[in-house]
Amino acid sequence: MSDTMLRLLEEKEAACLIYSGETLLHHSQSIGVKPLLEFMEKYPEGYEKEDLLLIDKVIGKAALLLSVLLNMKTIHTPVASRAAVEAAKVHGVKLYAETVVPYILNREKNGMCPLEKSVLDTTDPKEALQNIREAIRILMAKKKDH
Repeated sequence: MSDTMLRLLEEKEAACLIYSGETLLHHSQSIGVKPLLEFMEKYPEGYEKEDLLLIDKVIGKAALLLSVLLNMKTIHTPVASRAAVEAAKVHGVKLYAETVVPYILNREKNGMCPLEKSVLDTTDPKEALQNIREAIRILMAKKKDH
């Protein structure tokens, strides 16, 4: 990941930035896949340009497959999971990561991220979206129980 891209995250105080050329389309301080889901809501029919660039603090396989669904062609990140790197190769996405980790940790840092786990067995972006939504539904239900 180039220092310039990392500086953009810092300058804009963001966890995620989405560009089309020089135009900033989406800016989010949210973590995880939330910024990508927000972008999906903003452009439910997809964004017409094919030169989308994603700059994100962490890219796991869930985020990578959502990025494919959103037609991202290039991704810069300080940290990517090994599964995300493999999925990027499958889908022809240029993924630039400073560090590749075995997997993305959950928020408690004691195991695998549930969203990463939800997409381990697929490389299909549409199936991944369904799996991610179901995992989020389960996580939210657990949160309500506590």
